[in-house]
Amino acid sequence: MAKTKILIAEDDRKIAELERDYLESSGYETVLVEEGSRVIPELRADRYDLVLLDIMLPGGKSAG
Repeated sequence: MAKTKILIAEDDRKIAELERDYLESSGYETVLVEEGSRVIPELRADRYDLVLLDIMLPGGKSAG
C-alpha cells in the first residue's frame, strides 16, 4: 500500500522542516515547496492526499 503523500507549502524553513520531520516519523511521505507560485504546478505534477498550506505564502496570486 502506498504511503499517504502530503505537500507542505511553507516559506519558513524551520517550520516546514519541523512539520516534515514529524510527518515522516509517522510514516507519511512529504514534499516541501517554499513559494506560492510552485504550489499549483506541484499539484498538477503529482497526486497528494493532503496539502498543508501557509495562507501567507509569498509568490501566490491574490483572490482579488
